[in-house]
Amino acid sequence: MENKLFRLRRIKAQIKRFSPLLFLVISLGMIFLGISQNPFVVIARDKVSMTVAPVAQIVSLPLSWIQEALGTAERFISTYHENERLREENKLLIFWKTKALQLETEQQELYRLLNYQPPSQAKMVMARVLADNGGVFSQSLILNAGAAQGVRKGAVAMTDRGILGRVVAVGRNTSRVMLITDYLSRLPVSVGNKGFKCILAGDNSPELKLIALPENAEIQVGDVVMTAGTAGVYPAGIGVGTVARLEGRDIIVKPFETQLWPIFIRLVDFGLDDELLQDQPCVCAESSS
Repeated sequence: MENKLFRLRRIKAQIKRFSPLLFLVISLGMIFLGISQNPFVVIARDKVSMTVAPVAQIVSLPLSWIQEALGTAERFISTYHENERLREENKLLIFWKTKALQLETEQQELYRLLNYQPPSQAKMVMARVLADNGGVFSQSLILNAGAAQGVRKGAVAMTDRGILGRVVAVGRNTSRVMLITDYLSRLPVSVGNKGFKCILAGDNSPELKLIALPENAEIQVGDVVMTAGTAGVYPAGIGVGTVARLEGRDIIVKPFETQLWPIFIRLVDFGLDDELLQDQPCVCAESSS
């Protein structure tokens, strides 16, 4: 009995030892049979294929059915979860719709009590940039819209990102826009949630600086800079940029619109009276006369 067990173990060891070589020989033989063009080999190969193909097809049918069933179950589960998510979003949308209607009703009631008069409708003209009229000491653009198209001096030049500047000269079919990055540009703004009032100044570089800050102003990186609405030049509440960094006492602002030469610009007339000093008549001569 022990001799038989020893023989079996010896045979298993020999098979395990030579099995890689055996598999290699079988693989090479199958490759040879697959690429051989010998007529007898080709005929035998075709007969084996024709015999095995129906069996393989029959065996593969249950596997395809199982795979299709698993795919259907997966799609069903995914659709179920998607419907649950849509139901939650629908509930949230209904909630916010109710809140919006409530706020609208309250707003109308407040307007009625305060006898509120809404601002006049802003007028807008689309214009195309013709040329860059700036240089080393100034930054401005020439547009293909002027007085004939309804453009007025003081109109705000904007893109979908933010303010570019304001119209400072108007011709019949052209106008000139001074950019907020021009070294002569001074823009009253409010900064951050507390609305610190200061001046945004250009220096002919792509970035801007905050000047004339209040002593107690606490400016942080990321604070949003918006127009303050003072001086009758820009309306209040239009986004200009964000505080990019603090360099000692200098506070650097990156404008929302970084492309200084876009193709199209919106010229928006908010109906404000431009009260800049250079636009006012000199009353000194009148009083002296």
